Amino acid sequence: MPDPQPAMGPFPASDPGFAALPVDELPAQNADLIARIKLCYGSDRDGFERDVLALIRRYAAYVHLLPATADNYFSSPGGLLRLGLETAFFSLQGTDAHIFSGRSTISVRRQLEPRWRLATFIGGLCCELHRVLSHAIVTDADGNEWPAYLQPLADWLTRRGAERYFVRWRPNAIETRGLGVFALAHVVPADTLQFLNDDNAVIVPHLLASI
Repeated sequence: MPDPQPAMGPFPASDPGFAALPVDELPAQNADLIARIKLCYGSDRDGFERDVLALIRRYAAYVHLLPATADNYFSSPGGLLRLGLETAFFSLQGTDAHIFSGRSTISVRRQLEPRWRLATFIGGLCCELHRVLSHAIVTDADGNEWPAYLQPLADWLTRRGAERYFVRWRPNAIETRGLGVFALAHVVPADTLQFLNDDNAVIVPHLLASI
């Protein structure tokens, strides 16, 4: 008699999954775009690393190499990271020569403009964050599922000691953009939100509405 077929694991052998790369390697794959973001942001090196690059690293830790879609746009490994960076860049670029808080005094506008620009960048970076919660199911090789509401994907992979992970796409997933707000805290720390909120009561609400 022929040998019985081996039991199927959580994923077929043909699914290579995604490598659990260190977080620092992820922004490096988008160095060209990050350089353009730095030029557009117009800050010195320390300011850029504090205000922007730290957010990019946190976003990369959360989405890791996840594609943005199963088989449409930005569907390759790292697609969601690239999509966020591209949208953030074009959003930031759109703030050039834009007058924020136009009815305020010049001194108030000068004070709020950096906050508006940073909030615009964050809104672009996180605009598709909801997809992680509504469209994708991420597991390790043993079938353990990533609790995406609780922690960034990179942190979970480290705690699990996983070398690779796998993605399944929910059939007929409902587009629920508001879910992105629940993941925002994993990307944007509380002190950044407080900075955006200082001396005004409009920037953070507009940011949340855009996500």
